[in-house]
Amino acid sequence: MTSKIDITRQPLLLALATSLVLTVLGLLFRLPFNAPLPAMSIETPLGAMLAAFQRSHHGWSVAAVFLTAISSAYLVTRSTVRYDLYMRRTYIAMVMFSLCACCLFGCEEWLRSWATLLTLQLACRNFEAGFRRSYAFGETFRGAFFLGLVPLIYAPAATVLLVLPVLIFLFRRPAREVPVALVGVCLPWAITSYVWWGMGYELDYVVNSTIAAALTESGYSLFGGAGLFDLLAMGTVLFVVLMSVGVYLLELGTLKFKARRIHVFYVLLAAMILSSSLAAGSDCCTWLLMSMPLAVSMPLLFVRAEVRFSMITYLLLLGLTVLSLIG
Repeated sequence: MTSKIDITRQPLLLALATSLVLTVLGLLFRLPFNAPLPAMSIETPLGAMLAAFQRSHHGWSVAAVFLTAISSAYLVTRSTVRYDLYMRRTYIAMVMFSLCACCLFGCEEWLRSWATLLTLQLACRNFEAGFRRSYAFGETFRGAFFLGLVPLIYAPAATVLLVLPVLIFLFRRPAREVPVALVGVCLPWAITSYVWWGMGYELDYVVNSTIAAALTESGYSLFGGAGLFDLLAMGTVLFVVLMSVGVYLLELGTLKFKARRIHVFYVLLAAMILSSSLAAGSDCCTWLLMSMPLAVSMPLLFVRAEVRFSMITYLLLLGLTVLSLIG
């Protein structure tokens, strides 16, 4: 009987259905479909291209965001299952991701924000795949390439580049992979600079535009316009995250070595993402990026806690999220 009400043991189809419902609700209520499109602000060159595409092809942009949201939820869950990140197998990370990414953090420049999230996710996926005893030049290069691409889309996220040297130490990568990682992280900057130089701009246009986008005031405030249920939902997420960190510290001995290192990696990544909110150009994209490390960490509490507590917390989180959407 206990297993029937244990939300961490829900089948994949139920988790997928819940994720789909949350994604649709989030897109309907959080994306400003009927609001006037935001005026063109200072963006990185790639970010400006995505913003222009959103304005010109509204329907295609919505479809792209929907597919990205579903794909991202799947990729997060696949990583948690593949690398045994919890004490037992669970698909609840998919629900946590859709809840945080789609329902709590809405954004006017949503196409750019979701493109940034997917790029960062691909970087993490390659780094995780390269965490092995043998050489992983391909995974290291691809992970570094996607990581270098992130600030070219959303400039304040340049802080995530600081996780690269820590990651090389954390995942015990050999010294021969360090030059590969450096080339990979610099290559997107070289390619985009060359392309825009060929279009008639100065060679340093991409670098200067990215710096300007990070330092120009965006006027965004996380709590600006937030209602009571928004604050309660965010507070519940914060509570679950803090409790999950405590569970991690208590259960170190039951987790595999690789799982422990990956959890530490996501905590450090969350810290780097959070530090990007200090940049003047930071906007809601920062909090959307936080959805990935949050979705990886939050299931630790649900897996370890008593079944009734997990169920009550899970339902409370879902209920507050829905109320924040329709309230």
